[in-house]
Amino acid sequence: MLSSIAEIIRDLLIFVVAMTALLIVLIVVVSKMPDTNPLKRLLTALSYRLGATVAAGAVAIPIEPIPGIDTLYDIGVPIALIWYWYTFFRDAYRTHVAASRPSHQPPLRTVEEEPPRVRQHSNNQRTG
Repeated sequence: MLSSIAEIIRDLLIFVVAMTALLIVLIVVVSKMPDTNPLKRLLTALSYRLGATVAAGAVAIPIEPIPGIDTLYDIGVPIALIWYWYTFFRDAYRTHVAASRPSHQPPLRTVEEEPPRVRQHSNNQRTG
């Protein structure tokens, strides 16, 4: 019985270490992406929402003993968090829909397709 509990705890610790390593790799990969990358924007918004949710929970503990303020906090913060998370899902959906919609812009020309450019210098003036 005791050895099976020890094996379960060992397996859980291995899982936690592996997930921590994957999280670190994900953070490094996402931080190397350009700022316009939709995945980076989505994960940045998600981390802001998670941070705000954790901060709201951490602030709730010292506010609970204060009468009046705790009631306002218990009503206001869930409403604010629901709105904050709603905007995340709304914006994520809009980004997904915009990315899946084909653009009607003409394709960009490649370097090989560009017409030759005529070099013009300020001292090259035509004489008529």
